[in-house]
Amino acid sequence: MNIEELQSGILITNFAAAGDGGSLYFECETTKNSKFNLLFTQHTFLDNPDSEMLPGRIYLNQEIINLKSKEEKMILLGLHDFNVSNELVEINPDMKSELASTINELRNFYRSGLSIEIKKKIDNTF
Repeated sequence: MNIEELQSGILITNFAAAGDGGSLYFECETTKNSKFNLLFTQHTFLDNPDSEMLPGRIYLNQEIINLKSKEEKMILLGLHDFNVSNELVEINPDMKSELASTINELRNFYRSGLSIEIKKKIDNTF
């Protein structure tokens, strides 16, 4: 998958929220039908971080994305124009509007600089 494909919009085909304080997992497709997954890790509990799932970070297909990178930018742009699959709408007709506020919070978090502050705190624990 070409990372630039993400900026033209993301179709969310499945998602899950973890009970760890806020991690969110999305199965997605690009407008060119490339499949990928996104994991946004929780950023509430910073004590004893898991080195395999660092708090406050984005993982694309299980690979950590560098903060403020081109990949992060493309992901956040794609989420600005997200849609949900028909299967998810059949389960819950309000799925897109319910996800919209969550995705807006995610985008604001990564744009605010808080992810950089959390990274600095986590880096000091390793």
